[in-house]
Amino acid sequence: MENIWLISVAALFVGALIGYLMARAGGGNNQAEIAAQLEDTKKELEEYKSEVTTHFEKTAELVNNLTSSYKDVHEHLASGAQGLCQPGAIDMALESPMQPKLTESTEEQPEETEQAEKPETPETPEPPRDYAPKSPDDEGTLSETFGLKENEKDETEEALEPLVTDAVEKPAKEKQPA
Repeated sequence: MENIWLISVAALFVGALIGYLMARAGGGNNQAEIAAQLEDTKKELEEYKSEVTTHFEKTAELVNNLTSSYKDVHEHLASGAQGLCQPGAIDMALESPMQPKLTESTEEQPEETEQAEKPETPETPEPPRDYAPKSPDDEGTLSETFGLKENEKDETEEALEPLVTDAVEKPAKEKQPA
């Protein structure tokens, strides 16, 4: 029996030694590698963020310079046009296509000031009409004979009379029991 105990202790010792060597060779070293890779990735990310920030700061600066240069060019052209061109040509050259002409509005101003000086009594707004106002002797625009001459009125009335009588007589005949 002593041999069995001796063999079992030796097997346990050999198994522990093999487990220790395998853990040291494979598992422990792998964790250190992953930690190092994580640190490298964090450093790369921070470098990338700083590069992006630097890029957009430089882009903003260049756009501001471009805007300033465009403004300087426009001011130079405007001052050159005022000094070198005839007065009528300057307005056309510097005027934006979407901007209304100032000369037209200045011509209309004297009339507006005269009207503004006269106080007007407020009038009650009237709703739109679908007919023209008429005098008692005239026909309204909704009349069937509006705008027709006298002889045309008679002809129109004669032409409409059979249609009206037919329209009245047909429903009366249909109502009568057979």
